[in-house]
Formats: sequence, structure tokens, C-alpha cells
Amino acid sequence: MIKKMFRFSRKPLALTAKPVKITPMQPTNLTNVIVDANQQLPSNPVHLASELTGKTVSYTNKEKSSVVSGKTRVFKIKAVEDITVSKTTGNEYVTVQVQDLDDGGTVKHRNLLVQGIDVVV
Repeated sequence: MIKKMFRFSRKPLALTAKPVKITPMQPTNLTNVIVDANQQLPSNPVHLASELTGKTVSYTNKEKSSVVSGKTRVFKIKAVEDITVSKTTGNEYVTVQVQDLDDGGTVKHRNLLVQGIDVVV
């Protein structure tokens, strides 16, 4: 009776027909980091999530912030939950769990526009 209720597929779990070669990211020495103002974030979603996780970033809002004077905020990114692209504008967004350093260190969820993010350390 249970066999009739559930039908299980026996198809392979491969996501692609061609094998994909994955190269591990190399750790960096953070003692001698020089921040490049023209630093570009990676376009690959996996590399972007790795680049942002655990970093303190400066984020520039489109409009004036209600927490600080001006448009620039400082967040410590604890986790990257999702990376999406807007269908209407084509802008890339990251959904992150952040520690808001401008708001007393409270932990919040934010959708940040990738073009507005500058990695500090």
C-alpha cells in the first residue's frame, strides 16, 4: 500500500552533464592587508559569498540613512544567505545577516546592493 502512494525516481543526481572543476580558494594573510578603493567583488556567487562572509564592509545607501548622518553605513557580515538579480533593473543583491556597527552591534537581516559594498577588512 505504501509503495503505491510514493513513487521514487531513480535518476542520477548530477546537476550538469559535464564535470565541473572546482579550485579551492587560498587563505590570505590579514596582517598586511591594504584596502584597494577600486577593488572589484567577484561575479561568481560562490566566490562573492566567500569574499563577504566574516568581513566588515562599508555600504553606501541610495538615500540618506535614518541611523547615521549621510549615506554610508558599516556592517560586519556574519552570513550570506542568498544572492539574487533583479528582473526589472538587473541589479545584483545579497541577502545577509549583519551585525550593524552603527546601531549598537545589533544583528539584522539586510538586502544589500552589491554595487554599494566596499570591503574594509
